[in-house]
Amino acid sequence: MHDFMYALSLGVNKLTNTLMRAALALGICFCVVMVIAAVGQVISRMTNWFEFIESEEIARFSMCWLAMLGSAVGLRQGRHLGVRLLVEKLPSGFYNHYFVPVIQLVMLSFFLMIVVEGIGFCERGAYQVSPAMDLPMFYVYLSIPIGGALMALNVVSDMLQDRFPTQEGSDANIAATVIENVKEIDAAKDAPVEIFDPLNNPKPDEETP
Repeated sequence: MHDFMYALSLGVNKLTNTLMRAALALGICFCVVMVIAAVGQVISRMTNWFEFIESEEIARFSMCWLAMLGSAVGLRQGRHLGVRLLVEKLPSGFYNHYFVPVIQLVMLSFFLMIVVEGIGFCERGAYQVSPAMDLPMFYVYLSIPIGGALMALNVVSDMLQDRFPTQEGSDANIAATVIENVKEIDAAKDAPVEIFDPLNNPKPDEETP
């Protein structure tokens, strides 16, 4: 049974890594498209060289996809903001063994709710089109369930990685914030800070030759 779960953890984490690389590449493409559309909109408004009435919708729809794909990639890399107030007050073992599973289940439930609601948006968007591009809103709303599914997969991968660690797993620890790392961060705050001095003046405790 342990070998099966280890193989499952390895497979799910490999799949997650592959999908996150694809999401990152797509996110970069949408970011480039959004910037080009925004710049084109500014140029078209300030000059009479060309008309670009679709630019606002292109930028807005690209941002929707970028936000959902970027959220999934950021979750995999542990780049979302977190509040450490509760973590700092709890022992490491108590937090990781009891609180982390609850947090993971809450996150998974929330992301699955996004998937379900996103599918509803897609169904309603199938009968709507954008004013400027006549683009079915289905393709815009599709970003919601796909982004939610990717984030849910991240949580499942994290749950398997916590219990059956593999070399393909993420080191971000989506929910399992290690208390020792928090203490290291706090200790670093008390460390002496090197101040950059462009004039290279001698420090008070240094003797001038």
